[in-house]
Amino acid sequence: MAKEVWIIGVDPPCPRCDLARQRVERIRGEMGVPLTLNIRHLIYTDSDARVFADSIGKETGTAKHVAAKAEIDMDWDQIRSIAKEPPSQPEDIDQIEGIARLWSPELDDALRPCQEKADSVDILMTPILVVDGKVKHHGGVPSLKQLRLWLA
Repeated sequence: MAKEVWIIGVDPPCPRCDLARQRVERIRGEMGVPLTLNIRHLIYTDSDARVFADSIGKETGTAKHVAAKAEIDMDWDQIRSIAKEPPSQPEDIDQIEGIARLWSPELDDALRPCQEKADSVDILMTPILVVDGKVKHHGGVPSLKQLRLWLA
C-alpha cells in the first residue's frame, strides 16, 4: 500500500526544505518495491497546501511569518550568514546535493524560536511533512531515523 507524502516548502527551496525533500526521496529509494511513497512537492502558497492547513485550523507560512505573527525579534542577517557556510554538516552530507548542502544544525537552532511558537500562532512552518493526511513534522528538518519511522 502506497503512502501519500506531501513536502510543503518554499520556492525556490531553502536549504531546510530541500534537505527534507532529499531525505524523503532517499528513503523512497531505500524502501524498494513492497512499499512505495507517492511524493508530492507543494509550495506553502499553493491552494492545496492552504486548503489542507485551513482544514486543521492553521495556515502555512515560513519562519518570517511566524516571527511576525508571534512578534519574535529575529536577526535575519545572522540567519542568512549561517546558511552561507554551515560550520558543521548533517549525518548524510555525502548524499546531499545543491542548496541543501547549506543546511546545518546551527540553522535549525537559529530558527528554533519560530519553530517553538509556530503552533501557538496557528502556522504550519516550512518545511512541512504530511503523511497520509496527517502532519508529521513542521518547522525543521527531521532526522533520517525519524523519517524512516514515519514512512515505513
